[in-house]
Amino acid sequence: RQILAAMKILVLITVLSALTSVDADFIEYINENGTELVKEMLDVYWKYDIIDMDHPHSRPGNRKFHQDVEDALVDNLIPELCYMRSDNCTIYNSFVLDCNCVEEFEKLSPQCRTLPCDFVKHALERGPEIIFELFTATNLQEMLEVVTGELATIFESYDFCTCSGEFLKALFGCAKFFNGNILHSQMYAGDIPNVQLGLRNLDLNSLNKFFNKLIGGICADTSSGKCYNDLFSSVQNLAALADNTFENDNYDRYYGQYYAGSIYNSYTRRDETVEPPVSEEETARFVNRMKKDKCNNLFRVIDNYNDNELPTIDVNDEEGWREFFDRAQNLMSSLYCDRKCKTEIGEDLYPCCLKDILNNNKMFDHLEDFILSVYKTPDLDFYWDGFEHSLGNEYNHRWNYTIPEDLRTGFMKTIHAAKYCEARNPTCFN
Repeated sequence: RQILAAMKILVLITVLSALTSVDADFIEYINENGTELVKEMLDVYWKYDIIDMDHPHSRPGNRKFHQDVEDALVDNLIPELCYMRSDNCTIYNSFVLDCNCVEEFEKLSPQCRTLPCDFVKHALERGPEIIFELFTATNLQEMLEVVTGELATIFESYDFCTCSGEFLKALFGCAKFFNGNILHSQMYAGDIPNVQLGLRNLDLNSLNKFFNKLIGGICADTSSGKCYNDLFSSVQNLAALADNTFENDNYDRYYGQYYAGSIYNSYTRRDETVEPPVSEEETARFVNRMKKDKCNNLFRVIDNYNDNELPTIDVNDEEGWREFFDRAQNLMSSLYCDRKCKTEIGEDLYPCCLKDILNNNKMFDHLEDFILSVYKTPDLDFYWDGFEHSLGNEYNHRWNYTIPEDLRTGFMKTIHAAKYCEARNPTCFN
């Protein structure tokens, strides 16, 4: 249960960076009640379940995991990732890894062989402090500074840019034939063959090539050192724009959502007293002021989202995907293509190495091959009735399917909106 709680927190970290223009109320609540968010929405009481606040040695700079979490790392992960070898691996003394995985990680060069062990030891030593700093941060920018700072430390301390290719090859080699005891302990036995057959049919080789090119771009040299420094700086700058949008009740004032008296807050699940309503004239003056200062906030993006809300997607409906990408690229264009903000966008949000990464067509060819393998993998919910079982016309269609060029173009215009601005594109930095 403790490991699942920790995983929920890691998922939240990832989601936060993608929510800057999707749900303004949600981000405003994060800024004001980060710790309460963890408790109420994720059901994680981090002071007790994750960090042992009562530990005699748990103090700033030396906080400790709760004993259950520490035991899970020390008893299960460290012995297998740090000390287990193929000549002493059996199904009886391995839990997280299987012996094929142990063999794959043994193929790492001497310089990189300790990387899996280094990761788990880093999590054990730094994890409690990171979690404490993350959920005591006062705004989104501070939260992302914690995350990006720790990622930069990991990249630099463990020579990840050098070892990532070998590590990913071993990781995907492990995944393709994975049969660890943890799988059997966490899943219904009847579902395991379906999962394993699915892994064998997925084009993990293409996914490996995609991540190799992606990490190669992230680790490229720039005038500031490495590309990841520029990317992390851009993420922090974007978070600062979000904070400028939601701090001091700016969001409520911009959209005229003040109400007199007490209202029910669905996030905190309690009544809250709010400021008296302001006049329409005062709201209009505030909106005009924010629009004049639009390069320092995200209201132009939120306005676009409110006018073009993203549709729900049926993954098997090409027209649904087309509609989604049409609206998504319009949304991203409002962030990257505003004529009055081109200087700020180029200097703060558009590093040149990001431009190079997104222009790597071969990288996205590999991603497309993997996505097609996901689509072509048969649904494994039928009852097996022998080797003559017919998969039917539906699977013949899947096997011969290719992604239409206009869908890929829509995807690229969404993730690389700065390249497709109708007016002059922003100039990248570094």
